[in-house]
Amino acid sequence: MACEECGGLLDDRGLCTVCVAPYLQIDAGALTAAKVGGSVALPMSLGNLSGVGRPLFVTGLWSREGNGEWRPESLGWERLDAGEARPFNIVARELDRTGAHSVQVLIALASRWRWRQENFVFTANLSLMIEGPEADKGPVVNIGGQSAGHGNTVYISGKADTKSAVQKSSEAVLVPLVRAEREERRLGLRGIDADSWVPRNAELAWSGFENGDAPFDGPIMTPDGVVSVGRSRPRAQGGEGDVRLLAYGASGELDEDTSRLISRRHFELYIESDRLILRVTASGGLRVNGNAYGDGKIIRLADGDVIAPIVSAPDALGIRVSFRTEHGSARSISLQRIAPGKR
Repeated sequence: MACEECGGLLDDRGLCTVCVAPYLQIDAGALTAAKVGGSVALPMSLGNLSGVGRPLFVTGLWSREGNGEWRPESLGWERLDAGEARPFNIVARELDRTGAHSVQVLIALASRWRWRQENFVFTANLSLMIEGPEADKGPVVNIGGQSAGHGNTVYISGKADTKSAVQKSSEAVLVPLVRAEREERRLGLRGIDADSWVPRNAELAWSGFENGDAPFDGPIMTPDGVVSVGRSRPRAQGGEGDVRLLAYGASGELDEDTSRLISRRHFELYIESDRLILRVTASGGLRVNGNAYGDGKIIRLADGDVIAPIVSAPDALGIRVSFRTEHGSARSISLQRIAPGKR
């Protein structure tokens, strides 16, 4: 979110592994044996390996057996500081037969900076092998993660003594976490909808602005990842903004009185959680699609939205937002200044 802190190091899927570096483990003492019809409680820990001291916040935790419905799990905590690991339990309940049982864990995490929040979802797959009383060897809990289904499995083995009623693991075992992009969009935590999203490297294309009033077309490259829009001159002209907004009459003359209704920093644009976001920073607010929003409001922009910066004179100045989407990814976003009185 703030490349002034880390240089904006992102992987191909938009994840900053410097700020967002969780790990999951099954703690020592986990039961590795269960009777048919019983249940297994797996003591687990979620940790934060951020190398820049960035805390993580757990915004959701779910589990399920097989292809069943996701079941929310309750946590008594939310914040996970860098270098910290905190415990929780997952209970596999539907162990009604011998053989392999699939248990999935879904974890929603957030990284926060100032007013912004990036959301991510990770999943881990566990495979519990339940053996009947006739088994001649100790049961095992097979833990599969990123390579599950491809022959790479981590094993926690129970003791070989089949007479023991309780079998537990003697050491903690790391469980690979896998980024779950589809679940992120299904849960409404990232993306425009379940099938489309705005990547961090999306190109912003400016049209209809006076020469020098808008930046060159391209992704957002400012130190704080934010494009400031308002009456202030752009940085290239010695000002403090990125995009300059002034009101003009129908014949192209500057309308100074109307322009004074535009704040020096009227609103900000940035990409957050695979969405194009507008944050109002003007005391007088603005309109989006005719709806008025006050200072501090955050609006998720969509294809076809029209931004009218002046609440009392919405026809004096407008900006139309248009997405160009390829395979669900909005690779280019057009921001077209609209002539007075036109929509």
